[in-house]
Amino acid sequence: MFSVIICSIDPTRFAAVKAMYEAIFHGCDWELIHINDARSLAEGYNRGIARSKGDKLIFSHDDIDIFSPDLPRRLERHLSDFDIVGVAGTTLLRYAGWHFAGPPYIFGQVANQLVDGRISVNIFGAPFPVVRDIQAVDGLFMAARRSIFPRVAFDSTTFDGFHHYDLDLTYSAFRAGFRLAVANDICVFHPSVGKYDEIWNRYAIRFHEKWFPGIPLPPIRPFRWTIVEVANRLEALEVMTPPYWRQQSEKQVG
Repeated sequence: MFSVIICSIDPTRFAAVKAMYEAIFHGCDWELIHINDARSLAEGYNRGIARSKGDKLIFSHDDIDIFSPDLPRRLERHLSDFDIVGVAGTTLLRYAGWHFAGPPYIFGQVANQLVDGRISVNIFGAPFPVVRDIQAVDGLFMAARRSIFPRVAFDSTTFDGFHHYDLDLTYSAFRAGFRLAVANDICVFHPSVGKYDEIWNRYAIRFHEKWFPGIPLPPIRPFRWTIVEVANRLEALEVMTPPYWRQQSEKQVG
């Protein structure tokens, strides 16, 4: 059974994402857990886990859209091999932002909205449908086996806001020996982009002090990834499903 857990205080956003998941999971055994008063994402997700019944848990932002067909089937397959699956992440976490590792350590694909209505497809790294040996993933969409949660949990004490809850959970799972992956065959549209302000920096310092105590903050080197601008979501899905791995089986990177 799938349990989709969403923290949202915006009725319009929640109605849209609820309709999306209802269409995606039509005919499947699933439930939707709505947390409308989360004090933080970590606190809200912990409450959602406690309320949920599924053996496969999905943690989702309230403003995403999923382009991929057959999401339940893909998640069933991925969670049979991995404990946590995300759509963007890194094989080398060195700082409180997975993408700061830069190529060749970042993987995933996420589509964003441009101001002119076009769509920007950010390809961080998509050599295979699934990339294993991941250390941390982004929280816009991630799925996990319920069985990991007796050993890991969202840290709602340290991360009592809306940043770094995702890196903390997934990196703690990696450090505990769980298997993480980035699923490039789950194509997600996320209209918003990250905001790296004073609040983000405050939680970044907390993250670094928790996981890398006594180690100076590493220099953030310039990083780039491939960006493809397209006219609509159908074109985005085509870009995010390249022919060289469309029928390719899962492989090991490196």
